[in-house]
Amino acid sequence: MQLVQLQEQYSTVEALNAQVIAISADNLEGAGWAIEQQGLEYPVLYDTDSTIIKTYGLYNANDQGRSRPATFIIDRNGYVRWQYLGRSTSDRPPNSLVFEQVGLINSSEN
Repeated sequence: MQLVQLQEQYSTVEALNAQVIAISADNLEGAGWAIEQQGLEYPVLYDTDSTIIKTYGLYNANDQGRSRPATFIIDRNGYVRWQYLGRSTSDRPPNSLVFEQVGLINSSEN
């Protein structure tokens, strides 16, 4: 999911009664600057000690130990209902696929 594109399509997220939380393992100064420059309005969790990255096994040994991008859809009960684990730092799902999955999960919960 591309962060800037997601911000541009945030009305779609809201229409799906969903919420976005970005997670950054970058230092606070660098991540804060990027968020401000990109105009992101959704919350960002700072995982500077990489707890979440380690928990979900997202370190990419082939990319200098950086985290692979990942998208998780978590339902109202806290269960991961869908995930996309990128194979490289640029491998992200299209927003349309994520929105489709959120819609399917929403319809199954109703």
